[in-house]
Amino acid sequence: MNIFLLLGCGGGSDSSKPKRYARVPKKVLSEAEKAKYITPTIYHIADYSSLNVSQCSDKTEISLRKSKDNFVKVPVCRKAFKGCALQGSCYIQVDGQKTMINYHKKVNGVVQFMLVDRSVCKHGLGDSSDKKQNFKAMCLDPFYSVAADTDIYPLGTVVYIPSVRGTAIPDGSVHDGYFVVRDTGGGIDGRGRFDFFTGDVSLNASNPFSNLGLGGESNFDYFIVSGSEAQSVRERRAFPLLK
Repeated sequence: MNIFLLLGCGGGSDSSKPKRYARVPKKVLSEAEKAKYITPTIYHIADYSSLNVSQCSDKTEISLRKSKDNFVKVPVCRKAFKGCALQGSCYIQVDGQKTMINYHKKVNGVVQFMLVDRSVCKHGLGDSSDKKQNFKAMCLDPFYSVAADTDIYPLGTVVYIPSVRGTAIPDGSVHDGYFVVRDTGGGIDGRGRFDFFTGDVSLNASNPFSNLGLGGESNFDYFIVSGSEAQSVRERRAFPLLK
């Protein structure tokens, strides 16, 4: 049974707006430049599980949907509400337990979240469908997956960024420079527009991608990989699941 968390975000019409509303990069490229250089941002799993709701001056509620007519109200700090909507995946307290939730969709002005089955996708869920294909599950792969405009880069597209190759990442390995499109999001539009997923590592000094300038400070060249090379990368990363 799927379980959804519904976050009330005010009024509005039905919308299938894809998940997350990413920060706007610092530099806006021309259309010619977008064909050569990335416009990057970083997103991660925000952790609000330690926030004490009783100490928050600004609070709201999450409605936990267990079945069609069974809802439980979960109080949260508005900071957590906004952060979960921004990042797409986050941790909150549910029944006293640190719990990962993931953006699902928006209906009648209400943002729906679902619980993440971490036995399948340990680091949260990406987008499982685009106009060309559907997947039963799409797992986010920290430091190796990106969100992109899937009208241009369908799920499974492989992107090579030479400047990332050789970067040491938190699991102790060295990055090979290849990424797989596993996600999309609000504000992720156009060519070269990639949002880099870094799992539990937020946008701070310990994030190697932040140090590279992938938080929006720099624009690197990129290449779309196809054929057997792309298939080899997808197999290496166990797309659409995880290794």
